[in-house]
Amino acid sequence: MEILNRLRQWSEIQKVRRADESPDVAGGRDAELLLRQLVGSSFRFKDAHLLAGRRIPSKRQGRRREIDLIVCTPQLIHLIEIKNWSGQLAVRNGVWLQTRRGGEVVDHGNVIQENRLKRSAVVEYLKDRGVVLAELFLQEHIVPKVVFTNPGLELDPAIESRPEVISRRELDLYLGRQRQKGLAERMFSSLAEFCLDSEASLGGALPQGQLERIPSGQYERIVVCLSETETWDQLQFYGTKVVTGDLVSLKVGRKTYRKPELVSMAGRLPIRLAWTRGWAWGLLKAVTGLGSLGSLYLGKSRMGVSPADTVKLHAAGEIKPTARRLVELKQIVLG
Repeated sequence: MEILNRLRQWSEIQKVRRADESPDVAGGRDAELLLRQLVGSSFRFKDAHLLAGRRIPSKRQGRRREIDLIVCTPQLIHLIEIKNWSGQLAVRNGVWLQTRRGGEVVDHGNVIQENRLKRSAVVEYLKDRGVVLAELFLQEHIVPKVVFTNPGLELDPAIESRPEVISRRELDLYLGRQRQKGLAERMFSSLAEFCLDSEASLGGALPQGQLERIPSGQYERIVVCLSETETWDQLQFYGTKVVTGDLVSLKVGRKTYRKPELVSMAGRLPIRLAWTRGWAWGLLKAVTGLGSLGSLYLGKSRMGVSPADTVKLHAAGEIKPTARRLVELKQIVLG
């Protein structure tokens, strides 16, 4: 019976195919995909600190606010939302309406108001963490922005002209200047340079001709506080697909591990999965029983896993958690 069980496991492993992102990623979804893959990462560009995929708690609002990218400079804190919308975008009575190519109209609500709520959440969080700056000063030095990355989106001129909006056309001007090799570096460097240039323009428009800088000690404190914010958990599939959300539990055999237990065991290390996906080598293992067909590395511990084992994740944007098979994954990253 044991050999039959191993052969069943081998067969299930062989059925798994690469889960790759769809081809349209090469177009407007590049930035969106990069952000999902780089959740929790930090970058430096000139005087700017870049923090990807952050979650800001707010007691006043009773929820966490998700921010795609935070660009910190000594003068301003930029809160950037990445949107990959296509079709046409217009504003009617404060509501942002997207008309997709098929004619479907999507109501996105008041994006500007939503971004201002995120700014208020950041101000509240920083004050709670001991940043000793006046609330009005913080409000004035935290700037929400939305960037549209899809070249197939037609923006209403009234939207594109808003100072809070970065169009793909504007972003392309900065992408062409970057010398970095990787798309991630070029994309984030472009956004950082855009923010720095926008600060110079804003300073020139002020009566005193200069934007007041954030006091250096408090600026360093702000960067530390924002760096320590929570991020999403990630499921990295066999292939290039990445799903982000809140991890609920991990089930291996009869044992269920809740997230707090996983965090204490794994620390900052990702939870790695190793599957014998090669046809011949997997069959040899199944027949002889020499070696495990699947292994999970949790901190310093290694345990055998089977295609029946699962992880439960409440994916961003979904109504309820979903169980996914470990055999489809190569790594789990805890936020």
